[in-house]
Amino acid sequence: MEYLNLWPTTILKGKFDTDGMVDYILTNYDINNLHSETSGYNMFDNDHKVLDQFKAMCYNHFDDYLTKTLDKKISDWGNYTMKAWLTGHGKDYNMTIHNHSGAHLSAVYYVLAEQENAGGAIVFSDPRTNANRGFDDKWGVMFEQFKHVPKTGDFMIFPSFTYHHVNPYLSSLRMCIPVDLFLHRG
Repeated sequence: MEYLNLWPTTILKGKFDTDGMVDYILTNYDINNLHSETSGYNMFDNDHKVLDQFKAMCYNHFDDYLTKTLDKKISDWGNYTMKAWLTGHGKDYNMTIHNHSGAHLSAVYYVLAEQENAGGAIVFSDPRTNANRGFDDKWGVMFEQFKHVPKTGDFMIFPSFTYHHVNPYLSSLRMCIPVDLFLHRG
């Protein structure tokens, strides 16, 4: 007999060094008037030592993820694009369920998330649409959402097709940087 674990969705949880990021963001951004990726904004288009170091770190995290999950490296695709933006900053911030269509891998880096018991969990859903159809509660463990309440320095990487949302955040300030990786052939 053989048990097969089919259609896995690997999510990487890790820690990163936030040195310099909070100061850089507070000095260079109006956190009450942020640009998003939907407006074409890309934080990585700015030239600054702190951002260059952050981008290199993201590249390494994505490369490690690909190595562990697919035994591949970003360089196997020949070219790539990374886009980043600032989000998750104010009281009552939340995000409805979505995925990062068009990207291959996505990440979220929590630059500042100090407030304890303030909510703001990121919640990942089973990517197999309607997989739970017809199953009673005894099967629930197979379809449970994964919830993570972030702390400063946490990051998560996941396939961009993975649907997720952010529960309301009940404190005044949190800084998150989502990053998308687009892999290009040739």
